[in-house]
Amino acid sequence: MKRGCPNGVGGRRGFTLIELLVVMSIIGIMLSFTANRHSMVFERSRDAAVMIELGHVRNAVHQFTLETGGRFPQSLEDLVPKFLNRKVERWQGARGSGMFGYDPEAGRVALFGPEGAGPSNALDAKGRVYGDY
Repeated sequence: MKRGCPNGVGGRRGFTLIELLVVMSIIGIMLSFTANRHSMVFERSRDAAVMIELGHVRNAVHQFTLETGGRFPQSLEDLVPKFLNRKVERWQGARGSGMFGYDPEAGRVALFGPEGAGPSNALDAKGRVYGDY
């Protein structure tokens, strides 16, 4: 009498442990490639958000100077309409690189480092300095 699987396959009933480990490792390698690309997309979108936010603040400074006859605001809080009755928040960059710095004499807005001294030297995903935005 012959013993084995009832369906006549032979002695194999499933996958071996080695086969499962090989398949799992291949799936893991494929996922690591997609995860790396996914994180780069997020970094680029955060960098774009930094550029857009700085552009909005610069536009607000420009609008203020047009409305006040060429006078720059003394601080970023001057840009908030009076009816909102709140202060401008300390905004952190995409990598937590600092906050907005504002020069009231020149009307220049820049992203400053966390210590607040000078423009930020942190780099974005494309290698540009945040302080240069």
